[in-house]
Amino acid sequence: MLLAGLSLARADGTYAKRFKELSRIRVLVLDDYGLAALESDERRELLEILEDRYQRRSTIVTSQLPVSQ
Repeated sequence: MLLAGLSLARADGTYAKRFKELSRIRVLVLDDYGLAALESDERRELLEILEDRYQRRSTIVTSQLPVSQ
């Protein structure tokens, strides 16, 4: 949902605004990531979010995959 929303924001010209909103969130929780493979543009979006928040804001990523995977 998050990445799909960013793709739409990129298409309608509101990407910078949406990205700035994400950078202001104190703790961003990304729940159930890794259940489905990400497309290359989705991987890039996720990396941009994580890089922007690195050492500035908290980000929690959770998944329900078994530890062995």
